[in-house]
Amino acid sequence: MAAMSLLLRAAVALGSRRPLAGSAVWGRVPLLGRAVSPSGAIAPVRHGSHGKKMFVIKATEFYDKRFLRLLRFYIMLTGIPIAIFVTLVNIFIGEAELADIPEGYVPDHWEYYPHPITRWIARYLLDPPEKHYEQILARLYAESEKIELRKKEKEVYWLMKERGDGPWFHYESIGTSLIDYSPKSTPDN
Repeated sequence: MAAMSLLLRAAVALGSRRPLAGSAVWGRVPLLGRAVSPSGAIAPVRHGSHGKKMFVIKATEFYDKRFLRLLRFYIMLTGIPIAIFVTLVNIFIGEAELADIPEGYVPDHWEYYPHPITRWIARYLLDPPEKHYEQILARLYAESEKIELRKKEKEVYWLMKERGDGPWFHYESIGTSLIDYSPKSTPDN
């Protein structure tokens, strides 16, 4: 479509610059069915009152504008209440002050954070550091068990190769009395 539009615009522009000389001179009927105007234009072009206006083909901006409008909307939908909430918490609650720990009291892991929102996130959303530490230890233990098993397996294979024993000696082999050696004695027959 864009190429066709470009082709039509080029044809009209070319026709408006060079009149059909043969049809005007010899008095023939022009190709488009109209007489050629004195200015040389094949077809009349309406420019309007403010100069020539071009129909420019460009990519649509509808989806870009819709995305930006929706992004702005959802940022405002969530950002404004969160900003109000954080401001109110900072004004009315504020950060915790450092104080001495009473005798025999063991603080929880979320009590080490100064800001109340950070304390709430550490208390209800995040795992305690003890759980994280235990998970790391469990992973390390599983990996050390795998390493030990690989070492034992490697040692077993090495000993089997050195001693010449293995699982193949657990199966009974057939007797040599069942083997027929007659084809080998006279191979050319």
